[in-house]
This record gives sequence, C-alpha cells and structure tokens, in this order.
Amino acid sequence: MMHESNKTKDLVVQESNLTFSDIYSKPYFPKEYEEDIKKANLLLLPYEGFRDLKKPVFPEETMKFYKFLKEYDNEQLVGDICISDEEYAELELHADLITIASIIVMSGVLPVAVNVISNYLSEKLKSRKTELKVRVDITVVDGAKSKSISYEGDADKFEETMKAANDINV
Repeated sequence: MMHESNKTKDLVVQESNLTFSDIYSKPYFPKEYEEDIKKANLLLLPYEGFRDLKKPVFPEETMKFYKFLKEYDNEQLVGDICISDEEYAELELHADLITIASIIVMSGVLPVAVNVISNYLSEKLKSRKTELKVRVDITVVDGAKSKSISYEGDADKFEETMKAANDINV
C-alpha cells in the first residue's frame, strides 16, 4: 500500500484548543512517568482512534525520531514521548511519505523544535536518492491558547516554510 503526497509545501494554521493539561488527562498518559513528562516542553503524541484500532499508535519511525530528539543538544528543548514503553506501538503504512508523530510544544521553543525536525529530515535526505515527502502536525501552546500548524510537502522545503509559522502569534 503506497501513501504518497503530491504537495510541495502545504502549510495550514488554525485555532486549536489542545493544551498540555489536556494531554496529561488522556487515558494513555503514563502516570508512572508523570513527573518527568511534565518537565517536557515538547511531547510526541500518538494517534487516537486510528481506523479501528482501540489503542493509541504512533507513525512508523517515531522511535527513531524520539531518539534523535533526545540526543539533540539544546538546553531550551525538553522533549519526551507521551506513552509508557509497554503501551508503545507503531503503525506501519509503508509510505513514501514520512509522518512525524504529532507534536505539542510550548510557543517559546517552536523555533528550536522546527530546527530539530529540519535536522532530522536532513539526515533522512542524505540516505535517499529520491525526493522525500513529509507530514508534520504541531500544536503550539501559549498559556490557555493554542494553534495547530500542519505541514505536508517536500522535506527540503520544511524549514523555509515553517520559518513563516515561527512568527505566528498564538
């Protein structure tokens, strides 16, 4: 099954009502790691209710991105994944489209988050002979307000396109 995209740099920004507090109350939120996870200003989120699946799932390669995020050297960014090891499951769609797990991030670290994702995609591009398409959904939270930023298109256009979103006031 191929899941392809013909988009080159599609950016959609819209109002959202998702906050970190909402995530902390989700049934999949691992209470045993609550103290550590609440220190994060960037969380990777699973899909809920994907197709007929009863449990939350992450897009394929999420664990690779999570490890890349944890190794990223930046004092401002504290990233984590919002699920326990026992509950973690990846959904493999064998896509030509790389989907980064949904992200919720504090507004102050959005530029750093974009940089991390851009660096990850650059590493992926080095090992490809064909163009790489990517889908990224980021919820940017500033207090009780939030915005959803969705990008789908060429991986090599992600950073330049998202720079416009960096200046969006939540």
